[in-house]
Amino acid sequence: TPAAGPAAVTDVTRTTCAELAGDTQENRAFALMFYYGYMAGRSSVTQIEDAKVPGHLNSVREYCNRNPKSTIVQAFVQALKPAK
Repeated sequence: TPAAGPAAVTDVTRTTCAELAGDTQENRAFALMFYYGYMAGRSSVTQIEDAKVPGHLNSVREYCNRNPKSTIVQAFVQALKPAK
């Protein structure tokens, strides 16, 4: 969660699930969509299946609920890793 003030800077790789959970519902929804795009970019994904987004975000939320000390980036990696 960014610090107050105009010069706030957030390291998105360090934000935890607990920090996300402590934010408003609107900010959580915005943050999850930001991270969805961020993770897609990190993985060089150029196409997203719209119908799968809600399920993916639910998986991330569930992972975060079980692992509040995890970073959001870790939550996306773990929650969306391909099934073996």
